[in-house]
Amino acid sequence: MRRLVLVLTLGALCAGCGAVDWLRGKPEGRSESAQLLARADELVRQGQPGSARDLYAQIAAMPERDALHARALYNLARLYVDPSSGLRDYRAAKLAFERLLTGYPRGEWESDARAWQAAFVELVAREGELAARQAELTMREAETLRLRSEAAKLGADLQRLKRIELNLERRR
Repeated sequence: MRRLVLVLTLGALCAGCGAVDWLRGKPEGRSESAQLLARADELVRQGQPGSARDLYAQIAAMPERDALHARALYNLARLYVDPSSGLRDYRAAKLAFERLLTGYPRGEWESDARAWQAAFVELVAREGELAARQAELTMREAETLRLRSEAAKLGADLQRLKRIELNLERRR
């Protein structure tokens, strides 16, 4: 009986100590990915997106495929689309969202990732339209220069013809 009480007491004591560490958020009990993710999130809050990006990329490159990996991919992609981060890179964001959808098709961030994918498709379409319009504008500017040059030549020819006509009238 005494042994049972002793074992139960020790078990409760160990469980209590573990719970205290967990409640305090001590990193010793967390995986390396969890520690890196927490550090990256803290760097984002501190306004250091470049360092956070490196940590998110490091987590995304790890072989573990779990919720932490998905969260790191999502946060990485969000850093790439955030204009205030100074890291805006839509191609890299598109790749990160694609990896997120491929690896975690029914994950927590599926709807956000799909919305961003749709936005990127729209962005690519608008960039194509913009390139076509810029090419058209360049063509029209060249045509405008040609027409101005032709108008200047015609103006000069008109002045020459007027002088010739004046000379002919003076001779009469």
